[in-house]
Amino acid sequence: MGIDEHWGPNHPERIQAQSRITHRLFFKAVDDVERLVVMRLLELTKLQMNGLGYKLRTQISKALKSRTTAIRNALQCYNKYAAEMMPPRPSLDWNQIVKYSFLAEFDLLRDSNGQIQTKRWANPLYRQASAQYFDHVRAQEELERLNVEVGRLMTKIRDDTIYYPNTIAILSTEDPPLASELSWQWEQLLSVNSWHQRHIHQIQTLHGYSGPRWPGTRLGAAGGNSLAHDVLAAGSAPTDEGIINEEPYDGERMQQVEGYINGLEHHTADDM
Repeated sequence: MGIDEHWGPNHPERIQAQSRITHRLFFKAVDDVERLVVMRLLELTKLQMNGLGYKLRTQISKALKSRTTAIRNALQCYNKYAAEMMPPRPSLDWNQIVKYSFLAEFDLLRDSNGQIQTKRWANPLYRQASAQYFDHVRAQEELERLNVEVGRLMTKIRDDTIYYPNTIAILSTEDPPLASELSWQWEQLLSVNSWHQRHIHQIQTLHGYSGPRWPGTRLGAAGGNSLAHDVLAAGSAPTDEGIINEEPYDGERMQQVEGYINGLEHHTADDM
């Protein structure tokens, strides 16, 4: 067969091959434990739901009992191969599994295959930085949209102030009942608009506000801009009082996080 050398117990290639086999069996045992525990957690969650019939509850209870035996066998297999790993992985017992009531508490995924822990996004600092980065991006998009909505709302309030009284005055002679109904509607709308005006003023006084200060002109409308200053009062100039400037995190880790954020901007963070 052309075999020049037999692998002895201390042969490097034999040790390497045995290590690969042990890793493969360990990760398979991890997958089995994860699958059974997740199924058990889902069945427990379903068992606590309202509106379940007696037969369904009985079936779930029987499934949980059979799942218990399967989990114990999977734990024995997991602990066997966990002890053979280099370095040995922590063992699990049934008491730990019983305490799990939420999927977030079951953190065995960190021992799975694929070298997940070597990824930069597996670092909690990078994950927090990623969340803050995307929150900032979405906030900038939301600010642009809110600036448009604030301008539209101010224009609508200004137009209501102009057109409602004019229409009511015209209808007073042509259709008094309709004018009376419209007057009642205008009183309700005026109260709502006053509430909106107060909140618009609060928004305009916020630090960093970049939206419009005065109403615009609705498409298809003629005039109305001359009353803008009378309808909405100008907001006071924003001040820097009460603004807390946090000191940035300094050091090598901060430089690494900044590099990670730059990778997010160029969609290359997953390769790091």
